[in-house]
Amino acid sequence: MRDEYDFSKAKKSKKAKELKVIKTFRLDPEVIAWLEAEGEKQGMGYQTFLNWFLRNSMNGRPALEERLVKLERAVFKRRA
Repeated sequence: MRDEYDFSKAKKSKKAKELKVIKTFRLDPEVIAWLEAEGEKQGMGYQTFLNWFLRNSMNGRPALEERLVKLERAVFKRRA
């Protein structure tokens, strides 16, 4: 071991509220497959997608499909 260490280039740790909680729960294989597929479409892993999806649902934000339906209604309404 060294007598001294240089921590000048060390990265700061995440703040407590930025940490993730590890929790085990069971999902049907079809649900995992959907999460993986949707996550890949969005360019993220299934766990990141699940967290994003749940956070949007929790905050009352409409799902992507709902937003797309609203947009299509607005666009096609103007064309008619």
